[in-house]
Amino acid sequence: MPERPRVLQMGPDPDLGGGMAASLRALLDSPLARSYRLEVVPTYRGRRPLPRLGVYCLALLRLCAWSLRGRGRVVHLHATVRGSAYRKAILVLVAKALRRRVVLQVHSGGGDIAAFRAGLGRPGLVLLRAAFAGADAVLAVSAASAAALRAAGVRSEVGVVPNPAPAVPLVERPEQPAGAVHVAYLGGFANPAKGGDVLLEALPPVLARRPELRLTLAGPGDLPAAGADLVAAAAGVEWVGWLEAEDKDELLRRAEIFVMPSRSEGLPMALLEAMAYGMAVVATDVGGIGEVVRPGTDGLLVPGDEAPALAAALLRLAEDSELRHGLGREARERAKWLDAGEVAGRLAAVYASLG
Repeated sequence: MPERPRVLQMGPDPDLGGGMAASLRALLDSPLARSYRLEVVPTYRGRRPLPRLGVYCLALLRLCAWSLRGRGRVVHLHATVRGSAYRKAILVLVAKALRRRVVLQVHSGGGDIAAFRAGLGRPGLVLLRAAFAGADAVLAVSAASAAALRAAGVRSEVGVVPNPAPAVPLVERPEQPAGAVHVAYLGGFANPAKGGDVLLEALPPVLARRPELRLTLAGPGDLPAAGADLVAAAAGVEWVGWLEAEDKDELLRRAEIFVMPSRSEGLPMALLEAMAYGMAVVATDVGGIGEVVRPGTDGLLVPGDEAPALAAALLRLAEDSELRHGLGREARERAKWLDAGEVAGRLAAVYASLG
């Protein structure tokens, strides 16, 4: 039996939290791993600058050793914007100098891409243009992100390979007291693109009308003063900070509504996970979200940065159990449409085209 072709996957440590790490974990568990030998070299781990630099330098050395030994032909780099873009740009150029074929996949949303491009100085722009021009295939996780990359002028041809939705067994949610609908938010408050401030602005009128509502706020960063006031004033609101994978899955099994008030997204893994768990979704119509969520069928979409519209959508779901349950059922079916097998097939076609 012939040996499976090797593909080097370079990105965050798959054991970390975060959407890109979750996407990488899903690939390692997908049918792609049966056709290709996927070897992972983490380029990012931890929060302290010096250890992170050590991880990156080690990844650079491992890329060189892997390539010089002829272990495989294809290197698949997973990137976002800012520091990740610079780190992966260097890896692209090194891999090409070592005669590897390179897939560069950008996981950021269109808004983040546009803002990053607008702030680039001349040296950064030269480096990134060289990296994108040198890559054999450039991929985005949504059509909106692909359009943003083209508009940024770094590449004329950008393919789309979305993140895979996880396979989740059917969830039987625990019975809640009358009216105590449970809402989950995972975006935290470290990144303004996640819209946590918009959610905090939307919640007071929601809780004034539905004081029995339960809300779990989670994610990276520190809870702002407005959030701390909300937690102190409302018995059903809690802030749990960063959740490890097991705790996050437990929350998605308990909660009924998933809220995502983002200003910019590629195709968020957290959204796909919530849909796979059969949650009713309230999200902003930004980036790739609208490419997956069909308004009124498997979720409710609202404009970005509009707290009143977000509040109205949350109240609508909290007060209409039939709509809430129906959207959750359809969301689960929609997630199956974008399962790991579908995504694996698209990536396998990209790898095969590179020889």
